[in-house]
Amino acid sequence: MWKYYHNPYLKEFQTTAAEIDNHNVVLQDTIFYPTGGGQPHDKGTIAGQNVLDVFEQGEKVIHLLENAPFSSGDEVKCILDWDYRYKVMRMHSALHLLYNVAGELLGISASAGSNVDAGKSRLDLVYDEVIDQEKRESLKERFAAVVDEDRPAKTWWEGSKRLVQIQGYEALPCGGLHTKSTKEIGYLSKLKRKNVGKGKERLEVFL
Repeated sequence: MWKYYHNPYLKEFQTTAAEIDNHNVVLQDTIFYPTGGGQPHDKGTIAGQNVLDVFEQGEKVIHLLENAPFSSGDEVKCILDWDYRYKVMRMHSALHLLYNVAGELLGISASAGSNVDAGKSRLDLVYDEVIDQEKRESLKERFAAVVDEDRPAKTWWEGSKRLVQIQGYEALPCGGLHTKSTKEIGYLSKLKRKNVGKGKERLEVFL
């Protein structure tokens, strides 16, 4: 299991460069989350070089650097852009909590997709009605109440499937990184709606 799963709060890490192909670097282990599951890749530096991209290639995690002035077998220091990572973690957990709350209040039981970003995220819900201003305010109020309850969240693996669960809600499959509790997520600053076609509602989420 990669370090970013083992401890998503780890900000710095010393490891070994396992493979180097031009500016593409494979590390023995990594704290950098690769793009996937609707969550963007982490930012930061490896041996002082900016990380431009992180992606999976088979079972390897590839780090694209602006330069790679070191060799295979060298020890390298990884430093995460923690402010960015933490915003993304909070956002990803916010989408899970919002989905759970939408299930509670509106009876929604299916998502049509999502996208996580540090500034604004989106959650597409399978729903035949309009999530109007009144409903959005109710969602925000319930969301805030669960944040104030400081409910713990846990992750675990069942075979190759990773599950995430906020206390009191159903477990959801997810490969992304999350906060340990709802308190860390914070409140929704804005919750906007977009029409994306019949039978679906898009919520744009801001923290």
